[in-house]
Amino acid sequence: MRFFAHASAAVAAVALFSSTSIAQSGTPVAYTDPDTGITFDTWTVSETLSEGGYTFGMALPSDALTTDATEFIGYLLCSSHNSTFTGWCGVSLGGFMTDSLLVLAYPYGGDILTSFRYTTGYYMPDVYTGDAELTQISSTINSTHYALIFRCSNCLQWTQDSASGSASTSAGLLDLGWAQSFPAPGNPSCPSNISLLYHDNGHNIFAATLENAPNASYTDWTALAQTTVTGSCSTTTTATTATPTSSVRVSASASATLK
Repeated sequence: MRFFAHASAAVAAVALFSSTSIAQSGTPVAYTDPDTGITFDTWTVSETLSEGGYTFGMALPSDALTTDATEFIGYLLCSSHNSTFTGWCGVSLGGFMTDSLLVLAYPYGGDILTSFRYTTGYYMPDVYTGDAELTQISSTINSTHYALIFRCSNCLQWTQDSASGSASTSAGLLDLGWAQSFPAPGNPSCPSNISLLYHDNGHNIFAATLENAPNASYTDWTALAQTTVTGSCSTTTTATTATPTSSVRVSASASATLK
């Protein structure tokens, strides 16, 4: 199922990205997760731009401002409309939807499932075929929000077929994009087979300043990423190698406390 029905819709979407980016602040707010001690640079989308709000956070290796990092520890706090419209959310690590590595997340069956995607156009992104890897540190779900802390290895450089791209942390600034939708994905049990409706709960791009993300404790924190959640694809079942620690922050834009 396509994100946009035809080319004119894609043009309109690009215009929307450009216009709303003025309202999206790239100045980070430092947040330390109380359960893991991980400190993130976070960027929060207000409820005026996305119902229920949205937050993305990033922690980086200590030398990330001098040497381009290839991985990060991420934080996602996304909103659901209710227990039926659980939704999905995503982040573009290159800013735009096209020609960037996309990380999608959605709640299903008591877990948060994830999928790496890539597209060259404004339609349903293909499964990413590169070597990016996501391992979870914690996940929490309720009827209004879901949160995920995860390690994203080989995620800041990407290659799909003959195309390649990267996000340069040494520049001290990253182009990031976000999208959020209330309708849940189709075929949700298998992340590689999902279909997505248009992101009806907002989308945007912004230039994110890196301030608190690099940390000397980064290597220690990566040891917390021990859970792989794959969903159920044919004979493959959800594989959990460790019990995740419940750990979330509800931002000012979130209307309920996650438990």
